Amino acid sequence: MRFKLRPETKDNTMTLAIAGVIVVVFFFTIQNIPGLLAFIKQLFRILMPFVVGFSLAFLITPLMLRIENQWLRKLKLSFSSKRKISAFLTMVISLGLFSLFIYIIIPQVLDSLNQISTQLPLYIEAAEIYLNDLFLGLNIRDEITEILVSTGEELLSTITNLLREYLPMLLSASWQVVNTIFKVLVGLIITVYILLDRERFGNQFKKLTYAFLHEKDADNLLYLSRVTSKTFNSFIVGKAIDSFIIGVLSFIGMTIFGWPFAVLISVIIGVTNMIPVFGPFIGAVPGFIILFIVNPMVSFWFLLFVLFLQQLDGNIIGPIILGDSVGLPSLWIMFSILVGGGFFGVVGMFLGVPVFAVIYLIVKNIAQFKLDQKGIKIDEK
Repeated sequence: MRFKLRPETKDNTMTLAIAGVIVVVFFFTIQNIPGLLAFIKQLFRILMPFVVGFSLAFLITPLMLRIENQWLRKLKLSFSSKRKISAFLTMVISLGLFSLFIYIIIPQVLDSLNQISTQLPLYIEAAEIYLNDLFLGLNIRDEITEILVSTGEELLSTITNLLREYLPMLLSASWQVVNTIFKVLVGLIITVYILLDRERFGNQFKKLTYAFLHEKDADNLLYLSRVTSKTFNSFIVGKAIDSFIIGVLSFIGMTIFGWPFAVLISVIIGVTNMIPVFGPFIGAVPGFIILFIVNPMVSFWFLLFVLFLQQLDGNIIGPIILGDSVGLPSLWIMFSILVGGGFFGVVGMFLGVPVFAVIYLIVKNIAQFKLDQKGIKIDEK
């Protein structure tokens, strides 16, 4: 007599088998985490040119589309010809601006770093004399003065050791330049291919999506990809323009006041300004330390200047350029920065905002869909 399993027995057996496989795979993964991390790191290093290529193409595609749809719109050329011309002009403009930045800014930054490194003992000695004179002028009690002086000397000693350790590393890191330049060049070639055939790559992704997913799931995935692309592009490009303006204003202001190392400190402020909310304050710390070592009085005026820039950016420049590009309330912006920074450091602080903006939009749409199904209407405040 042939033995037959009942349907519920088959289901239970299949469930237990799948659960067993999952447990084995999970255990194997836990046991081999170092090897997996090393493999991922090596794979990422190998694919770095593709990462560079896709990142550059993502950033400069809006410029190419603007050239193609506005500058070349009235020319009687085929689509292929317009695409090649717009891609070529986009690469020329992007590389031209980047080369101009390298030619003007980098030599001055390296010169400032070299000057700080060579004259650091003199700066430290002058800062110590200033602190001693300041404490004497304030008529602070001797025991408090000794505590403050010793604390200041320890802080300056720590800063000195850090600068002496890391500045030579920055100045002598040229051995990595060749490898980086090679990856960037390959990435530029990949960028050109992506710009020329962006519709084809998009169509291939669409075909694979509808081939392996249900139609509704494919529609949702494509919608999610469009929202993610728009959010990231608007935020990154807008924040880059905003940070460039803040860096230029910082340089102009420091030059007018005659403060030293204007280029170096303005570059630091511009780069750290890419981090929402906390960026200006993070950039103010190294600027304050550098100026305090050189001229303590100037460093305190510098803090007031950075506070003015932060208010100008937060209330005027930022809203004009960025607008409501991420669509996040201020509370959730703070939340995304803290969580992203906690898990992924500085990169997480920057990318946490657009990532959470996409998650926020998805959750908001799902919640609204569920409310509509239940016939519940809640006014947004």
